[in-house]
Parts: sequence; C-alpha cells; structure tokens
Amino acid sequence: MDFNDSDAEATYRAAARRWLDTNIAEHDAGHYPDDMTKAKAWQARKAAGGYACITWPQEWGGGGGTPIESVIFGQEEAKHAVDGSYFTIGLGMCVPTVMAYADDATKRRFVGPAVRGDEIWSQLFSEPAGGSDVAAIRTRAVRDGDDWVINGQKVWTSGAHYSDYGIVLVRTNPDVPKHQGLTMFWLDLKAPESRSGRSTRCRAGRASTKSGSRTSGYLTHNASARSTAAGRSRCSR
Repeated sequence: MDFNDSDAEATYRAAARRWLDTNIAEHDAGHYPDDMTKAKAWQARKAAGGYACITWPQEWGGGGGTPIESVIFGQEEAKHAVDGSYFTIGLGMCVPTVMAYADDATKRRFVGPAVRGDEIWSQLFSEPAGGSDVAAIRTRAVRDGDDWVINGQKVWTSGAHYSDYGIVLVRTNPDVPKHQGLTMFWLDLKAPESRSGRSTRCRAGRASTKSGSRTSGYLTHNASARSTAAGRSRCSR
C-alpha cells in the first residue's frame, strides 16, 4: 500500500501548511484571558478558513472536503501547540447526531455555533449504578402533556462544567426489555436551573425532544426538570 500523498493531496497539504504557518503566528500573537478563550479563538479561525470539520457539508459550516483532507490537516495541525480538546466530544459525537436526526431548524440553531466554537457540548450517559452499561440506565423521562419531566443522576460527564449544551440518554419506557425504551434529549446546561461544575451536583436540566446524540462523562448531573418540546423548562426541585 502506498501511503505517499497523491499530487492532489500534496497540493492540499502544502496549502494547509501555508495556512497554518500564517494563522498560528497571528493566533499566538493574540492576548487571551484563559485557555478556553484561546481555544475558541483558534476554532473560530479554523472555521473561517474552512478547516474546521473539514468533511462536514459547507451549508452547515463545514469544509465540504474529503476524509483524507481531514487527516492531512490533522497531521499538519498536530505539529503546532493548539488545543482543540474542548470541542472533541461535541464535534465528534453530539453534533454529528444532531445533523443526522434533527430537523433543519434545530440544525441551523446548533451546528454552526458548534463548528465555530461558540458553543460546547458534552454527553451524559453513565450513571452511578450502571457505569458505562447503557442498558442499566435508570434516569427517567415521563411525558406530562407537552412536557417531559426528567429525574435521575448522571456521572463522569466530561466537560459539563464548561459546556453549553448536553445530550442525555434516559429511559422513557420501563416496560420493555432494558436495551429498548431509551430516548435522547438535549439539555441547556447554562440554564439557571442547571448548575454544572467539577464534582458538584446539578439539580435540574432542560430537555427537548427535537434532537439526539451520544454520551459519556466526568461529573455528576442530577436532573429534575419539566420541559416542553421547544426546550423551555419549569424546574421541579
């Protein structure tokens, strides 16, 4: 197997290298109050240059490129000290599922801001009694008119203390086999009733039925919220 670049790939690599040399220098010359701000600035710069989410459609803020172009850019970017770890879960798992299953209005609302680094996502799967055993999920969502009421606990939710939104997997039908009856909601982790932080407990979350994604985690999240399909919630503490 030949792992050398084709002519087209070599051309792309050279262009990516030139772009990185110029933009890394400009980025490093900036002044940032913290690592998060610096990482968001770099993500926004990549998005503007068409190098954020290279394989995603351009209509949703991606680069419209090929998988090998994404690999090439990743190889070149890895030679520089830039941090994209804040966006890995959201852009790697959460937002791609929103793109696959959400309606266009939801995609217009969430995909672009995530690509640009304006908003960060985390995923809530694991629970104290089940760890990473998804079939053991006990967190419940019960429909109440146009609302869903979510009660339960999530742990190990990596990045939830700085995330804007989260995807949560809950049990909506306890009367079917444990690998069935599961539904995903998105939560507004910045809502007043949803308080996230390292090793702290969140007493409420906001849920919406409009999109889904995947989850895993680091910190504890207790959700007890009443939510409408539009994502508005009334907390039941």
